[in-house]
Amino acid sequence: MAFTIRDLKIREQILLVTLPPLFALLCAVGLFLYAYWSATRAEMSAARTRNSVAVAESVLRHATEASVAVDGYVLTHQKEMLDPYDKAVADVEAGFVHLRESEQDDPGRLAEVLAVRAEFDQMQKQWALPAIEQVRRHDKLPTVAVVEEGNQRMTVFREKVLALLEESETENARRMKDAEANILRMVVVGIGLAALLGCLLLFLTSAVTDLIVRPVLQLIHASEQVERGNVQPPLPPMVNNEFGVLSSSFSKMTTALRSQQEEMAALNRFSLAVTQCSSEREVHERLVQSLKQEFQPRQVMIFNLNQAENFLEVVATLTALPAGTVSWPAIEDPHDCKAIRTGCHFSVNDVTREVPCPSHFVLPVEGSYYCGPLVAGGYTLGSVRIEAAKDVWTPKREQLLESYLSGAASALYSLRLRDSMKKQANQDVLTGLHNRRFLEGYAQKQFAVARRHEGPLGLIMMDLDHFKNFNDVYGHEIGDRVLRHFARTITGSMREANLAVRYGGEEFVVMLPDTDAKGCLLVAERIRKAVMLMVVPSNTEKPLPQVTVSMGVAVFPEHGLALEELIQASDEALYESKRNGRNRVTLYTPHETPSA
Repeated sequence: MAFTIRDLKIREQILLVTLPPLFALLCAVGLFLYAYWSATRAEMSAARTRNSVAVAESVLRHATEASVAVDGYVLTHQKEMLDPYDKAVADVEAGFVHLRESEQDDPGRLAEVLAVRAEFDQMQKQWALPAIEQVRRHDKLPTVAVVEEGNQRMTVFREKVLALLEESETENARRMKDAEANILRMVVVGIGLAALLGCLLLFLTSAVTDLIVRPVLQLIHASEQVERGNVQPPLPPMVNNEFGVLSSSFSKMTTALRSQQEEMAALNRFSLAVTQCSSEREVHERLVQSLKQEFQPRQVMIFNLNQAENFLEVVATLTALPAGTVSWPAIEDPHDCKAIRTGCHFSVNDVTREVPCPSHFVLPVEGSYYCGPLVAGGYTLGSVRIEAAKDVWTPKREQLLESYLSGAASALYSLRLRDSMKKQANQDVLTGLHNRRFLEGYAQKQFAVARRHEGPLGLIMMDLDHFKNFNDVYGHEIGDRVLRHFARTITGSMREANLAVRYGGEEFVVMLPDTDAKGCLLVAERIRKAVMLMVVPSNTEKPLPQVTVSMGVAVFPEHGLALEELIQASDEALYESKRNGRNRVTLYTPHETPSA
């Protein structure tokens, strides 16, 4: 593309710098041409004057020759004496013609030349020609008088010619002096004009340089500020030229950087906040609030994928759902959610023109929406739908939103992984009951509550009767099956507030908060009877023998003030049950253990 200075909006500044040197150059050329013209004119005038002097001298010389020829002819009457006369007169005539042409431009000088010519003509008509004619006619002449008259006339003529020569030389000297003075004036004027233009050029260059350099330095300073992390540096004013365009572009760039910096700061704050959340509900609430601040949506819905029952349930919203969906806020088939099915985000920038999500769950009637999956660790945890105005989901906004969803998904996955690990650490894998490790932590809290409220805390120790025979006779697989059925029987025979624990092998413990000895005995008896009715499939034609359990009961604070003391007391009661025939419940007593 062709590009010239006329395409630049800062051409005024450039012209301010370039025009003064150009003007100075033109003035210098003009002065040089004028000086050359003046010198040439002076030289031509001097040459013309010198030529006029030479011609005048020639005229005087030839006039003298003519006068001498006439005098000789008058004195000698010899015809050969007149031979130089005609040529001398002709040369004088030619000289006057040349003088008249040379002095044509000077009326005063021309008049003087014509006066000298008239004097010469008069001398010829009144003296030379009459004397020659009289000698030819052989008339008697006063020779001395004629010669004297000729000398007088020649003297007058010579004086006029010499005066003309002197005036020419004087005029020539004057013109040469004027020319020298003129050249000197031009030199002085040229030096003065050059100095003036130099000062003006220096001033303009300084001013224009300031106009050009200042915004450049401001832009450099702004870029250095941005490099150091300041995205709000001072910028040159928005003028209507290229520097204004640069300033505008730089402003847009810094605005974009500032926006990106603020977005990243908000995203970092969100990521830090969700990693500090202690529950999934807290993560959901934090995500809704962050999306509200960053995207100004009309609605936000967070769906949790229930893997066990295979449906998507709304667990958090920005605004309340319609009344008809409150009782069952869910998508029954997760594959109806395109984000869940494809594992990629799904956006509709205009719900009135584009095909919506197949789930059709509380879809907006106008505007747009974005639905993205919550994926972390290779698992899909749910999805998030955000409703907003029409045509807002640009690739940049979608990318930012994906970062929020990714952070939330990672936090949810970490919580679930932590809960899973915690559950694995505190749960018996075979029976699904809590293990001995969990019992120790749980008991500390329950003992503290019991002490604070001065209430009872019961503990039942259980042991399956003759369980070793099941393993020896039927194998460990059947033994494990018996343990699993026994664990389900225990949990089905007590309140949810009570805790059932596999203490080790075939030993189990049940802790009953706020339950005295009588209540513990009732629960233990209920469990014992339920175990007697328990049927464990053997996968063979021969059924398994009846399973029974022996139990010992101890209560805080009568039988112990710590978990170890209650465990020891209930264990002693348990062995008392076994010594008394098994399949029974025994309450611990320091001296004797009565059977129930």
